[in-house]
Amino acid sequence: MRPTDPSTETFSQLAGLRRFTRGRPRSADDVVENLRGPKALNTLARKIAWTSAITHGLVHAAILLLPPLLTSLQHEFQVSLLAVVGVANLMQLAFGLAAVPAGRLADQFGSRTMLLMAAGGCTVSLVAIALAPSFWVLAVALISLGVSAGIYHPSGLSLLSRGVASQEQGRAIGIHGVGGNLGAALAPAWSALFAAQWGWRMGFAAAAVLSFFCWALTMTLPDVKPAPAVHRHPQASVAQLASALRTLWQSRPLRWLMICTTAGGFVYQGVLTFLPLHLADSAGGVFNASLLMSLVLVAGIVAQRFGGELADRLPRERLFLAETALFAPVMLLLGLSSGVGLIVLALSAGFLWFMAQPLSAALAAAYANSRDHGLVFGLQFAAAFGIGSFASTIGGLLVAKGGTSLAFLGFGVVAVLQLGAAGMLAFTTRRKLLLAS
Repeated sequence: MRPTDPSTETFSQLAGLRRFTRGRPRSADDVVENLRGPKALNTLARKIAWTSAITHGLVHAAILLLPPLLTSLQHEFQVSLLAVVGVANLMQLAFGLAAVPAGRLADQFGSRTMLLMAAGGCTVSLVAIALAPSFWVLAVALISLGVSAGIYHPSGLSLLSRGVASQEQGRAIGIHGVGGNLGAALAPAWSALFAAQWGWRMGFAAAAVLSFFCWALTMTLPDVKPAPAVHRHPQASVAQLASALRTLWQSRPLRWLMICTTAGGFVYQGVLTFLPLHLADSAGGVFNASLLMSLVLVAGIVAQRFGGELADRLPRERLFLAETALFAPVMLLLGLSSGVGLIVLALSAGFLWFMAQPLSAALAAAYANSRDHGLVFGLQFAAAFGIGSFASTIGGLLVAKGGTSLAFLGFGVVAVLQLGAAGMLAFTTRRKLLLAS
C-alpha cells in the first residue's frame, strides 16, 4: 500500500476552496477587502506572537553575548584563545543540535512546557556563567546555555503554528522574527557596554533577569497541546522519532523545503562569518564594517515583518520562489562589488534572506501534520544552524585560496541551488493542487 503524503489533506482542502470560489462573482467590496489584506491579529494570537518574540530576542541575545568577550575571558581565566573559541563552538553546536529532540518533545508534551524549560534553562545557565569561579564551570554553563536556547525555536514556532490561525500565521511568525533580529542586533552592544562599565559578569546577570521575566511571561500563555494521538506513547523513543522522520520525508513539498532551508542556512552562516571581513576590506575598515553589519540586522527586522505580511496575502510558494530568484543574483554579485554597490547588495541580501524566514516557517506548518510541527521546526533549525555551520570551514578554505570574493562566489552558487529547489517546490505544489482539483 502506498504511504499517504502528509500534505495531501492540506492540498485537497485548498483545491476545494478553489472550486468553491472559482464561479463565485466578486463584488467591489470583495476586491477592496482583498487589497486591504487580512485583518489584525486577534487578542490571543497577538499575545502568543509578542510573548514569543520577546523570548526569541532573549535567546539570540544570550547566545551572542559571548563573542565580544573572547579576549576578556582569555585573560581572566588564563587560558588560550583557542580554548575559549572551542567552547564557543561547542555552545553553537549544542544550540543547533538540541532543536531536533526538543521539537519532538514539544510534539509529545506540548509547546509551552518546552518553552518553560528553555527560559528556565537559560536563566540558570546565565546565572552560572555570571558566577563561574573557573573556566571549566564557565564551559559547562555555556554549553548548557546552548542546549537551553536550542530548545526554544521548535517549541516557540510550534506554539505559533498551533495557537494562531493559519491565515494569521505569516504575520505572527514575522513578529516573532522581529524579536529575534532585535535581540541579535542589540546583544554585542549590551555585552560591550556592561563589560566596560561594570564588568562582563554583570551583562550575563542582567540577561538572567530578562530570561526569568520571559519565563514568567510564558507562564501566562495558554497550554496549546498537540493532537491527542501523540499521547498514546508517552515516551519519545528513538524508534518513534525515526518513524516520524520517515513519514515527514514522504512529503515531496517538505523535502524540497528542507533542501531550501539547508541551502539558505549555509549561505546565512557563511555571510554572518565572512561579511564583516569582506566589508572591512572593501568598505573602509573595521568600524564601518561593524556599522554596516548592524544595518543588515536592522534591515532584517523590517524584512521579517514585511515577509510575514506578504505570506498572509499572496500565494506562499510563488512568493518564496520570487524571493530566492532575487536572492541568488545578489549573492553572486556581492563578492565582486565594493564601495556603495557592496553596501546596497549587503543590505539587499540581508533583507531578502530574513524576508524568507516567516514564509519558510508558514510553509512548513502547512505541509506537516499539526502533531509534528515541533519536529519539523526542529529539523529546519538543525539544518540551517547545524549543517549550515560547515559554511565557516568551507568558506575559510575558499578565503585561503582566493580571498573573500571567492568565498562569496561559492555562497552565490549555493543560493542558485536554493533557487532550483524553490522552483521544484512551486512546481510540486502546483501539480498537487491541479491533481486534487
